[in-house]
Amino acid sequence: MKKIVVLFFTVFTIFTLSACSTSVHEDLQANNWNVVSTKGDAYSANFGKDTVTFDLAGFPFGYSYSLDEDETKIVFQPSEGDESIEYNIEKQNDEFVLIATTEESREENGDLTLTPIEQE
Repeated sequence: MKKIVVLFFTVFTIFTLSACSTSVHEDLQANNWNVVSTKGDAYSANFGKDTVTFDLAGFPFGYSYSLDEDETKIVFQPSEGDESIEYNIEKQNDEFVLIATTEESREENGDLTLTPIEQE
C-alpha cells in the first residue's frame, strides 16, 4: 500500500509540474525583449502569435516566425523571396539564447540573447 501511495504522489507531482510550465512560444509572447547580438547590435523585439517585430533605433522591421515541434529551433521568414534565418533556442533562466545554425547567418546576424524587458 505504501508503494502505491508513493507512486501516486510521484506521478501527481510530475503531472502538476509539467502542467505549470509554459511553452517557449508562450514565453516569447508574454514579454517584450531586449535583444543583443554577438555582432554588437542591440534592439528590442515583440513576439505575436506568428510574427515578430524588431525595433532598431526607431526603425521597425518584422518577420514571420515558427518553432519546431520540440520548440528547440526557431525560423524567421523575411518577406517573400528572401531566405529564412534559423536559430537553435536555449533557455537560460529568464533569457533565451538563439544560436545561428549556419556560419553565413552567424556572420550576418550573430547569435542573439533575448532578455525580458522589466514591466513597470
